[in-house]
Amino acid sequence: MLIVDDESDMLDFLERVFRRDFEVVRARSVEEAETALGSGLPDVVITDRRMPRRSGLELLEILAKKHPKAVRVLLTGYADSLVNESIAQWKLVDAWISKPIDSASLKQTVAEALAKKSG
Repeated sequence: MLIVDDESDMLDFLERVFRRDFEVVRARSVEEAETALGSGLPDVVITDRRMPRRSGLELLEILAKKHPKAVRVLLTGYADSLVNESIAQWKLVDAWISKPIDSASLKQTVAEALAKKSG
């Protein structure tokens, strides 16, 4: 699992939630995530939507081309602004989670997205 967020506290939280079920790789930017993708393609990528320089949606677009079978989860603190995204961008996202995040619902959402993608 690759987790991408520019906030250290969120990376720590996500790692705690998933470290028992996945090998977790952390990145603080899209650029760091691209480097991490060079060493292997994850089954799941969880990324924040808004980050400095490049957005999580840009990362999901890259991932969709390199590894379309990966589950792509988008985190956002601005769920109402997702309405403005294009249909093409929506197709990049297998699931999205609105902040603040509850660990149980996050795990359930990821499990459902994995089941749907593999089924």
